[in-house]
Amino acid sequence: MYLLAAGVVGSAFCLFLVQPMMAKRLLPVFGGSASVWAVCLVFYQAMLLAGYLYSHGLARRLPSRGQAAVHALLCVLALAALPGVSAAPSAGALDSPAAGIVLQLVAAIGLPYLLLSSTSPLMQHWHARLFPNKGAYRLFAWSNLSCVVALLAFPFWLEPRYGWSAIALLWKWLFAGAAAVHLLAAALVWRANPPRIERAGEPEAEEEGARQQPAMWLYLAFLGSGLLVSVTDHLCLIVAPFPLLWVVPLLIYLLSFVVVFESDRYRRAWGVPVGFAGLLAMAWGMSYLEPTRMMGVGVALFSAGLFAVCVMVHGELAERRPPERHLTGFYILMAAGGALGSVFVALIAPVLFRHTLELPLFLTLAAMTALFLVYRRTRWGDAPAAAAAVLVVAASGAQWLVLESNLVSADRNFYGALRVVEKPAQAGGRLRTIVHGSVNHGSQYMDEERRRTPLTYYTPGTGVGMLLSREGTGPRRIGLVGLGAGALAAYAREGDVFRFYEINPLVVRMATTNFTYLADSPARSELVLGDARLVLAREPDQQFDALVVDAFTGDSVPVHLLTREAMQIYARHVKPNGVLALHLSNLHLDLTRVALALGRDLGWRAAALSTPPQAELDSVGAVWVLMDRKHEDEQAPPRDPRLLWTDDYSSLLTVLK
Repeated sequence: MYLLAAGVVGSAFCLFLVQPMMAKRLLPVFGGSASVWAVCLVFYQAMLLAGYLYSHGLARRLPSRGQAAVHALLCVLALAALPGVSAAPSAGALDSPAAGIVLQLVAAIGLPYLLLSSTSPLMQHWHARLFPNKGAYRLFAWSNLSCVVALLAFPFWLEPRYGWSAIALLWKWLFAGAAAVHLLAAALVWRANPPRIERAGEPEAEEEGARQQPAMWLYLAFLGSGLLVSVTDHLCLIVAPFPLLWVVPLLIYLLSFVVVFESDRYRRAWGVPVGFAGLLAMAWGMSYLEPTRMMGVGVALFSAGLFAVCVMVHGELAERRPPERHLTGFYILMAAGGALGSVFVALIAPVLFRHTLELPLFLTLAAMTALFLVYRRTRWGDAPAAAAAVLVVAASGAQWLVLESNLVSADRNFYGALRVVEKPAQAGGRLRTIVHGSVNHGSQYMDEERRRTPLTYYTPGTGVGMLLSREGTGPRRIGLVGLGAGALAAYAREGDVFRFYEINPLVVRMATTNFTYLADSPARSELVLGDARLVLAREPDQQFDALVVDAFTGDSVPVHLLTREAMQIYARHVKPNGVLALHLSNLHLDLTRVALALGRDLGWRAAALSTPPQAELDSVGAVWVLMDRKHEDEQAPPRDPRLLWTDDYSSLLTVLK
């Protein structure tokens, strides 16, 4: 029993340590988008389903010794595939980033992940056969608890202290240990050779209701998984896509399984009211919580709300679980529902909706489910529950109305949902803005007299405004990473070349069809589609008079554009007397310290320039770091090694405001 329990706990730890580890590895290759984690979850849950199907097939089709032999062979193959974990990822076909991510994960961790995914149901099945009626389902709770420990270890212990290569090496050793336990467990089953629970040709004696609710197993698992991915997407969109915000919702989700499967403590009488409380909390946060409070209050609120709703959803799932002899089939439907939830949010919803409506949709589904459970409990229903459901549905509908208000254009793709809205300007007239989530990515006055005025983060008093409006310079060649509305083109002069690098084709379309900065520019504008760092790495030296990196403002922070290796690429493209400008305005992260440390690491002089909002120019507060090749200030404070980010090491946890 202890050997089987060790196999479940150890494998679960490896399974959930590799998830943020591999997602962080792929994040820079696919543009730092929040969607990277959502697509990774699709792969993880699809592979979990594959592992459960494998376990079910062994349990139902092979005798004990056959199960042990096949599983031992899988262990050997998975160990042989370990070198692929450290293989450097490539961008693949950027026409389909989601497919590229899945293919990279299959190549890197496919077989090891399949082995780990099969552990919980297979070990529970062997437990039930070797030790009947000894609580095999409790291993599922222990498995989820081990997952929680792994998820906490990555952002709080491993990531701030070690580079990715060191973490990957640690994971390989842990996986080798887990595989060894699998081999010992297979040897135990081979030696014990327990009889089949159901004899061939004999009808299965089923308890009443044991297998009458597969649709509910599937639906409840789908609902819990959809809530997990949509809440995670919401937090990453408002704050930033980094491992801490991947991990917190996921460990909350797993803890709910621990609570309801470790023992039979769940009761609908308290579970449904707790679920409604969580739904109301998340609906309030979605509607009224300011983006500036999302990192602290928002994360706590949505985490508590998700936990409350998942306890209700997974509690209902636990109440409907079948006897132990059917547990592999139960886990298959659970895994299938989980995979469907993540597939819907990550792959189907971006096609169906032009706004990010997944969270309102799943809050509505959960509210209707809770109301259904209440009405099944009492003949005439419960008025407070009905009122709570109405409030949640109303808040979800209001979210759609907010997204549609003042709308000029809206669309979405892998890199996120973009809106162009037009409102009255503080300084009079009409103001058009491109928005991603809650983040302003550029605005423009619509009247003829003022439409060439740079606004928001780019006014003449900002660091980039002073840099690009300097007089006495001849025709310039300017590189710009990040297009937005194209506001920086307002600083162009006759004879200049402004070369924009933009990863998102949707941004290019909206900037050219809804704004006139590029069309009004007297300079020659060049648009290069693709990840700026990858493009710059393979381009010949561009000899820029100034290179402006404007990619860190909000939602999706591309950390790979702010590492030592990235800075070396920028330095190659900037003239000896040129300037590198980094736009680092961010609600939740103090990236200025990282930029200054990296500038000094290059031996360049670096300075931060911060400007307050100006209502008369419809500008927002902006932070720019400018650096050139003049010698750094010898009086500068000593460098903090945690701020010298590299492609192997970075931690957003160290720069949270």
